[in-house]
Parts: sequence; structure tokens; C-alpha cells
Amino acid sequence: MTARVVDEAISQAWLDAAKDLGIRVAAPFTVQADEEPVTYEAHVVDFGGPKGTVVGVLEEKLDDCRATQGFYRSNLSPSCRSYERQHFIFTLNDWGWYGPEGLRPAWYTGESWS
Repeated sequence: MTARVVDEAISQAWLDAAKDLGIRVAAPFTVQADEEPVTYEAHVVDFGGPKGTVVGVLEEKLDDCRATQGFYRSNLSPSCRSYERQHFIFTLNDWGWYGPEGLRPAWYTGESWS
């Protein structure tokens, strides 16, 4: 099996978001799959579901080891290769907050795109 290539720019954008927005992010992030570990661009803790969101790239399928390990998953377009505060806030609000109440950022509104 060929190892997937991590989009380092997306990983860095999430690290920049973590610093600016005061959120918890691990980037890159490795998911322990049954066959072998798979490394993705980022794990955005506290958003998307109880185990957080593991970020991939647009071309990938969503029915992968992220799902079987209980993570919310989102595949991002190349427009997420650089950090734009308002775009990332919109995305995080859309995913929803699942973290401890005491860690919820002041900018979080919970407004979804849909």
C-alpha cells in the first residue's frame, strides 16, 4: 500500500488557526488503522464530533479509517492551504463544538452553513 502524501500547507494552516483562534490542533495527525497507520493533515480537537475532526484533502473518500476510528472527517479544498480567520471560523462553527464548556472559544456561535 502506498503511503498518502500529507498536504503540509493545510497542516500549517490549521496550526496557524490553533494559535490565532485558541483551539486545540495536532498537525499532521496519524490515525491507527487496522492494516497500518495513516497520516492526515490535522486533527481538530473539540469540533465535529466527540473525538474531533480529522482533516484530509478534497480528492479522498470519506469512508476510510477515520470513520472506523470514530472521527468526524472533512476533506478540504486547496483554498484551505492558507489560514484565513473568517473562513476557518465559518468552518468550525459549521462542524459544531463538542469540547468542554470551559474551553469553548468566545468567537464560537454554532451557526452552520446549511
